[in-house]
Amino acid sequence: MGGRSEGLDWYLGNAEDEHAANPRSFFIPARDERSNRKPGDLVKLLFYIRNPAPSGPRAERMWLEVSARDEDGYVGLLTNRPTAIKDLSSGDEVAFGSEHVIAIQDPKWAPYENLLAFANRRLIEDDSLEPGYVVHDPSDLNLKPTSNGERASGWQLLVGQETDDELNNPKHVITPNLAWLMERYTAFADLVFSGASSGRWVLDQGQYRRETNR
Repeated sequence: MGGRSEGLDWYLGNAEDEHAANPRSFFIPARDERSNRKPGDLVKLLFYIRNPAPSGPRAERMWLEVSARDEDGYVGLLTNRPTAIKDLSSGDEVAFGSEHVIAIQDPKWAPYENLLAFANRRLIEDDSLEPGYVVHDPSDLNLKPTSNGERASGWQLLVGQETDDELNNPKHVITPNLAWLMERYTAFADLVFSGASSGRWVLDQGQYRRETNR
């Protein structure tokens, strides 16, 4: 089948519009990355469901392998089977543009996709905050994996001005996905990509500086 969605039970979401509406929680690759894919590359698109069931999902995020590109955009082959969309199957062709790409498979992210970090709940719930203080504790690596096979990364992200209650009450701690945190906080991503471990860092003018006097 072709990539046109007229009359079907799905349509493509615009990644740029989604990012503009939710810049700190809906991350997309840079425009030049989305515009320079080649056949064989894997990209993820957002497929919205027309008239979704009240108790069902309103969208599915699925990977495609780029099979062709021209001045009008791309054609890709769906690499997985939809769970809620009925008018698409694995292997179907879908036409799309760079504005529809929400993710690009990049090998550099693979080591972080199934890892978790500890984070202050206030940091995650307040989009105006950045992690002002981060810690890597290797002893966390010995924690038991979750039922989904996710493991602790050793990273802890703090606002930097925690109250005593935030430091001592477990209800203020959540465990987001490490790759998600890296996408959300680019300076933190740079620190993790650098191979940093076993220490404490303070955010200083957009970069993390290792703390040596504590």
